[in-house]
Amino acid sequence: MTTPAMQDMFAKRAAELREFIFSQPRSDLENNPWAVAHAIDTFTENVGHMMTFNQKKLEVAQAQLLAQQPSTRTILEFGTFVGKSAVAWGAILRDIYGKNMPEDVNVYTFEMDPQMVALSRELIKLAGIEDVVHVLEGPGSESLKKLHAEGKVIGVDMAFFDHWEKYYLPDLQLIEELKLFHVGSLAIADNTDFPGAPDYLKYVKAGGYGGVKYDSKSFETASKPGRPSTVEVSTIVAV
Repeated sequence: MTTPAMQDMFAKRAAELREFIFSQPRSDLENNPWAVAHAIDTFTENVGHMMTFNQKKLEVAQAQLLAQQPSTRTILEFGTFVGKSAVAWGAILRDIYGKNMPEDVNVYTFEMDPQMVALSRELIKLAGIEDVVHVLEGPGSESLKKLHAEGKVIGVDMAFFDHWEKYYLPDLQLIEELKLFHVGSLAIADNTDFPGAPDYLKYVKAGGYGGVKYDSKSFETASKPGRPSTVEVSTIVAV
């Protein structure tokens, strides 16, 4: 659980990140999601440390998405934070489809903190992908249920978990219950080594216990000592 002191630190760093990004030449970042993603990395690596989905980890997920057939159309992200990974998903989808993406290509990213929601939306708009990447404020489970009930999400190609680790498994199982996965869908989870998501790992490593079956692999990425380095990639092999 995030403490008030941690929330204050996150808020301070988010404000610093916003100032850093918008102090850059706008022409270098506008309508360029990769440039925005790299600018966030520059800040987190050289100015103020933040637990974002770093480049090494992103490369693991990117390789999976670029190889997915048929091509990725719907991504769910549980935990937007400052929007680094959300911007990167938009950049990857633009690489796949070009600037004129089909209307049914969407990223839905869920975030509880209103300040992070506002910052993420600003950065997504700066990157020129606001028509594709949608930030929803509130618990991811409730947002997903609403999207499903409205017919906006009827299938999921990739679900990314990077929020409170204790919710990884319940949110994965919600996607199962809504029957959104198909064979070839991906579930990708960050920070499964630290702070750790043991119940989630046990579930996917066992191949799942219900109708959805997983082939799960752990990818170790170069990381500084004491920092999480594992990305768990689980491919749905049966539904």
